Amino acid sequence: MKRRIFVKLGILSSISTSLYAKEKNSVRFYKTFSQALLIPPLAQYNVLKDGTKEFNLNLQEGEVSFLQGAKTKTYGINGNFLGPTIKVEKNDTLKINVKNSLKEESVIHWHGLHLEGHNDGGPNRSIKKNTSWSTTFKIQQRAATYWYHPHTHEKTGAQTYKGLAGLFIIEDEDSKKANLPKEYGIDDIPLIIQDRRFDKNANFVYKYSMHDEMMGVKGKVFLVNGVNAPYVDVSPKTIRLRILNGSNARFYSLVFSNIQDFYQIAGDASFLEKPLKIKKLLLAPGERAEILVDLSTLKNTSIYLGDSLSNKALIKINIKNENKQNFILPSRLTTIHEYSNIRKEKALRIRNFSLDMRMMWMGINGKQMDMSYINEKIILGETEIWRIKNNNEMPHPFHIHGCSFKVLSRNNKGIFPNETALKDTVVVYGEETLDLLVQFNYKASKEYPFMYHCHILEHEDAGMMGQFTVEEA
Repeated sequence: MKRRIFVKLGILSSISTSLYAKEKNSVRFYKTFSQALLIPPLAQYNVLKDGTKEFNLNLQEGEVSFLQGAKTKTYGINGNFLGPTIKVEKNDTLKINVKNSLKEESVIHWHGLHLEGHNDGGPNRSIKKNTSWSTTFKIQQRAATYWYHPHTHEKTGAQTYKGLAGLFIIEDEDSKKANLPKEYGIDDIPLIIQDRRFDKNANFVYKYSMHDEMMGVKGKVFLVNGVNAPYVDVSPKTIRLRILNGSNARFYSLVFSNIQDFYQIAGDASFLEKPLKIKKLLLAPGERAEILVDLSTLKNTSIYLGDSLSNKALIKINIKNENKQNFILPSRLTTIHEYSNIRKEKALRIRNFSLDMRMMWMGINGKQMDMSYINEKIILGETEIWRIKNNNEMPHPFHIHGCSFKVLSRNNKGIFPNETALKDTVVVYGEETLDLLVQFNYKASKEYPFMYHCHILEHEDAGMMGQFTVEEA
């Protein structure tokens, strides 16, 4: 089986990706793995008199040559496609000014960040065209790789597909003292993985069928940091990859073409307590992971990072002809103390959520998203068990705003080893029930509530989403 995966990835590395099968196309791809990986720039900021770090983001239209001899109309943040990486530290106070230069309403949601509802950037916080929104909040959570993307009511999928997304990296004392690769873009490399499809004029082809509505929009062209089939040159050493599944609906099962082991060191919202050796990494839309890959014995060769579900090689990694650099893997990364003082889980309130899906209808607990309706009311500071049941065969990645949670069980049994880190997005497989331990420490009002929803963006837009407030008793 391992050999078969290796062969398939090896063959695919030399074949150009085809366009969406339904389209008749005349545009051509760049030669596979002929373009360098683009590294999203670090967002610049001003330091205000009180020490606040002020960032300016502009949502704008753009054009990108994904294909030879043609340009695709896109959205971007401070650029043509995607946005800069916002990198900050725990206890920083941030002011972020978001200007909407698009011809439609939009808003930016800080996915995974702990903040109050009026700062969260949900659909209730829509920014009209040619106006701005300024938000100020303090970073009070663990080091991890988070991200930001639009959360416009019924348009999240379309606007993300056009290019509105970026990484949000938080550092803390654990991450700063850990012996890990830390040179951004050199040995600490961000990878935003997405899929797209194009028409004969190289324009994005978004939702146009019942299948797209029900299964989510998936393309056969894979982009990494906005580049189709890029390459990256690295030294023969251990490198760190910060990976975001930024696709609307596609799941990825990531493997290396030589089937080598690698180590997962972080999930959505924290480090794992110790590195976890794996050969394959499954990421659902919205999920993130950080991995360490030892390339020290592979100098002057190349390997591919690919997706075993689609049998596509996503990125070529060229290892330079240099002296190898040895690396000592940390035996421990952190101690996850959150929720450790919850001794009587059976005494906690249980909230039940049913993910419902039938022909051309989606909802949660039998109700579709309604901007005027608050589905759940939470007491500030409370810890609860959220029981998420998937009543259909299709897996759904479930996301909760304003918090990080602990996965307790799957069908009253154990969880996957890499789910011991704190999470904010988790896959609920078909006919499965998950128990999550969730604490709510940030307020959210009726005017600016938090959301919970499926992170297949077409499902979210179609109604598989609800709203909740968090207020003092």
